Parts: sequence; structure tokens; C-alpha cells
Amino acid sequence: MTSSPAPDRVTGRRRVLLALAACLLVALIIIIASRLHRGLEVSASAAVSVVTAEVLEAGAARPEMPPPTGSWHSITLPDNWDGRRPDYRGYVWYRFALPPSARQWQRPAVYLPAAGMNAELWLNGERVGGAGHMSMPVSRHFYTPQLIELPRSAMAGAGDGQLLVLLAGYPGYRSGLAPVWLGEHDDLYDAFRMRRFWQTEGNAATIIVNITIAVFVLVIGWRDREHRAYVWFGAAALVWALRNLNYWVTNPAIPDLLFAELCVSGAAWFTALFAIFALRFAEANQPGYRGPRWLPKTALVYAVVATLYFVSAADYGRANAGFAALAAVGVALTAWSMLRLVLLAIARPSADMAAVACGALIYLVFLLNDYEIGTNSSSLGEIFLRQYASLPLFFAITATFAQRYMRSLQRTRDLAASLQSQVDAQRLQLERSFEQLREAEREQARTQERARVMGDLHDGLGMHLATALRQARAQDAPRDVLASTLQDCMDELRVAVDSLDEHERDPLALLGSLRFRMAPRFEALGVRLDWKVADDLRELPVLDPSSALHLLRLVQEALGNALKHSGASVVTMSLGPTADGTLIQIADNGSGFDPSTVRHGRGMGTLQSRARRIGAELTWQRAPSAMTLSLLLPRAKPAS
Repeated sequence: MTSSPAPDRVTGRRRVLLALAACLLVALIIIIASRLHRGLEVSASAAVSVVTAEVLEAGAARPEMPPPTGSWHSITLPDNWDGRRPDYRGYVWYRFALPPSARQWQRPAVYLPAAGMNAELWLNGERVGGAGHMSMPVSRHFYTPQLIELPRSAMAGAGDGQLLVLLAGYPGYRSGLAPVWLGEHDDLYDAFRMRRFWQTEGNAATIIVNITIAVFVLVIGWRDREHRAYVWFGAAALVWALRNLNYWVTNPAIPDLLFAELCVSGAAWFTALFAIFALRFAEANQPGYRGPRWLPKTALVYAVVATLYFVSAADYGRANAGFAALAAVGVALTAWSMLRLVLLAIARPSADMAAVACGALIYLVFLLNDYEIGTNSSSLGEIFLRQYASLPLFFAITATFAQRYMRSLQRTRDLAASLQSQVDAQRLQLERSFEQLREAEREQARTQERARVMGDLHDGLGMHLATALRQARAQDAPRDVLASTLQDCMDELRVAVDSLDEHERDPLALLGSLRFRMAPRFEALGVRLDWKVADDLRELPVLDPSSALHLLRLVQEALGNALKHSGASVVTMSLGPTADGTLIQIADNGSGFDPSTVRHGRGMGTLQSRARRIGAELTWQRAPSAMTLSLLLPRAKPAS
């Protein structure tokens, strides 16, 4: 059981069909108006339309003067050479009588709606007007209307009142003369101005618009793979703009025949490129649709074959011989392209698809109109409409392109904003995580530092306090021994505090503070404590709390040993640079001591352990009457 289309889609299809019907009606009205306009374009009642004339073929050489005699014969206008003289190349004279009222006109003028390839006027044996040059190759004024004002003096002596038009043309290129209008200049000007706009100036505007659209679409479509199908449309629009130069350029820089062949070939290339675009566009916008796989290659082969045929033609007649057949193939290919866009709008009804379908339908109708004009060898002077039909089609396609590009751009911006917000959220989360990690690390460091200080105080200060407690409880303990033990407790506490001071972490500051606190003890015992710092002392390493405490403990212990056990009168503490780092020395002039005799915890093993922890090298130099402890701190920051 098949499901029926959704009501909204049914309504959309009806609207698309109504829009297509309206566009078809408008296109037909425009075509009818353009056909009727040819005979009614001059509204002034005093103006005269010339539809019969006498004609005389003048041959391939340009005549310098009108012929005095000849085999003139009457014809009706328009005189299309493709039908009446298909192989003729050269010049033809047209002669018709001026109306009796012409001598009373204030500004007599002749209006030539279509005179191809070019024409000039003669009156009383003198040239009185024309456009461009008449020597072969002549100017391409086949689509340029001319309004030529006649001199009043020539009209006054018009004699037999006959006006001659000399026409130059080629075979197979719609050369000939359309009906001519005579009258007052002002009566003819509006019609001339209107036709010149639609045939030349308006066409130039379409060229500029098409090139602008092509560049816009090509630049964006080429850079954005999502819209790569539009590159075919951009290329087609560019080719179409160049092809329409055929209606605008009157004096090409290249040979006239080659220019005409390239313009016709351009129409084939536009047809091929646009067919490929229509296929890709339908496939991109209609899910499930797969167009004929052979079409792109077939379209390109058609364009190549048409180009080779026209460019290889040696004359206009040869080029025009295959025009109808190749144009028929182009019309069929274009009909497929435009109907494909119409079917797409019906299948996927929307405002933008409806606009594209309407443009495609108008273009197809105008194409058929122009094809009939181009292959009609009896008519002349009709206005080609296809170049204007491209505007609504191209604008509609460009609108869909711009709309999709803006949507893609908006999606990109939304995605970028979403990614940015996610990045910001992740950054904040990472910052919070890092802050928590740093806080955890700081807390861990504080915990480790507290454990270290507590352990150190337990090993040092705790031992001294226990000793002081035992001495205080003893009945016969000397007070000076108790005081010394308590002083050791104070020194231990101060050393621990100094190691935590963040402002004094280099050896010079640490040892200076230690010397300052221990100096009174040395003085009380009659021992001088000297302090020597080298003038060229280099930058000292900054110690962390653990290394600072080990250094202070080590030096404190060395000073205490020197004070208590050496019997020295002078103890010297010095700092100086070496090649390997900073050398700290503690020397005394006493009797020296044996490290193995020092009580537990104060021996060489404890000092060496502390030195290793700060990456230092510890040595003793013992003499009979002196003792020197040397501690070499490395240049790099000691490892904790």
C-alpha cells in the first residue's frame, strides 16, 4: 500500500504548477508583443513605413557611386538574403521613393530597424549617412538599429525624391534589409531608442550581469566542495556572457568569420555546461534521483564537435549549412536541462526551486522563439529574447547558491561557536582540574613538609628536649649543662624555622642567619667565630625547604662539634667559588676530633647522608692542631 503525499507537499506542487503556468503565459505575451512591435513600433501617424523597394545587386566590389542604370526589380521587405540570395556576398542597392510630404519635414530622418551586416544612405548621388565602415570585412551592425538624419538642403533639392540604401553582407548570416521608416526625427527617435536598448544596450547589461554572476559562483563554488556542482553553472554563465558579445561587438579584433564562429560555438558550450549543471543540481537536491550517466560526456562531445565544425568552416555559407542541425541538437539538450529543473521543482516544491523552474521554463520558451527566428530565412528585424531569458534563470540559480552558501556559512559559524563554547568549557574544566591538582600537590607538599619538619624535630629537637628533661630531673645535674642542652633545643628550632623561610633560600642568606644566631654562644665560651665571603662569589643555587634544612643541620652540627669538642679559640666559616660550584668551609685551630667518637646521630654517617641529599660533596682535612670541614655545593639546583 503506497502512502499519499503529505498535504503540504501537494499544496506546494500546486503552487509550483500555478507559477509555471503564469510564467508561461507571461513569456508568450512577451513573444507576441515582440513580434507585433516590429510593425507598430513607430506610433506617429506622419511617419511612413516602407515595405516595398527596388533592388539591384552590385557585386563583390564596393561601389563608389549609385548606378545610373541597371536591372532594378521590385521586392517586398524584409529582404532576407538567406532566403532570396543564400550564396550572395557583397553589396546590394535598395531604392524607394520619398513621400511628397518629406520636403516639409523639419528634421527628416530614416530609421533602419535591421540592416545587416551594414548600410549607408545615398541621396542625389551623395552619401548622407551610415554607421561604421562599408569595406570588406564590414562592421557588424546586423543587430544595431540606425537612425540617420537627412540634411535639409539635400531634401530641398531631392529631384526625383528617391533614397538609396547600399547594403553590405555575407551569405548565411541573416544579412538583408527589414522594412524602413521615414519621417520626422523626433517621431522616429523613441522607436529607435527603444530598439537600441533591447538589441544593444540591454544586451551589454546582460553581459556584465552574467560575468558578475559567473565570477561570484566560480570563486565560491571552486573553494567550497559542498557547492562544486555550481562550478558547472558558473562556467556556463561565463561562456554565455562571452557568446552574447555577438550582439554587441561591431568591429572585432579577430577576423569577422572566426568571431562569428566562436560566438556560435559558445552557444553550444553553454548548452553542454548547463546540461551538466542541471544534472548535478537535480541529483544534489532530489534524494534518490540519478540522472543518465551518459549525459555529461555526450554534452561535452556535442560542444567539441560543434566547435570543430564551425571553426573549420572556410566561409559563412559552409558555417551556416550545419547550423540548423547542430542547433536542433542544442535545443533538445537545453529542453532536457530546463524540463529537468521543472520536474525538480515539482518533486521538491519550495520557493527557490519554483523560481529556478520558472526561469528555466521562460528560457526554454524564448529559446524556441529565437530558434525559429534564426532558422527562418524569410523574416528579418525580430528581437532575440534568449539573452534576457537567462537573467531570471541565472538570478534564481544564484539565489539558491547564495542561500545554500549562507546556510553553510551559518552552520560553520554555529559549529565554530559550539566548538568554541566547548573549548571554553573544557578550558574552564581543565583550569579547575589543574587548580585542584595544584591544590592537591600543594597540600601534599605541605603534608610532606610537615612530616619532614616533624620528623626532623623529632630526631633533633625531640632528642635534645628528652636530654634536657633527664637533666632537669637529675638531682645533681649542673645547671650549665641543662642550659646548654636547652640552647641546643633553641638552635634546632631556629634551624627548622629558617629552612621554611621563602625569602632566604640561598646558602649565603641561610648561613648568615645561622652565624648570627650562633655567634653569642661562641662569644660566651670565649671562641671567636669568623665569617669570610669571597668577593667574586657567583650566583648561588636556590634551595628548597628540605635542602635548606639539610644544609643548616649539616653546618650547625659542624659548628657545634667545633665549639664543643675541638678546644679551638677561633672557628672560621667561609664561602667561595670554585670551578665546580660553591665551597663552604668550617675550620678551627683546635686539636681536632675523631668523627667516630661523636655521639649517635652526630657522626660522619649523618653528615654524609645530609650532604648526599643536597647533592653536595663533604670532606674533612685533619691536622694535628686543626680541623677543616669542606662542603662543595654544585652549580645546579640540588635534588631534594
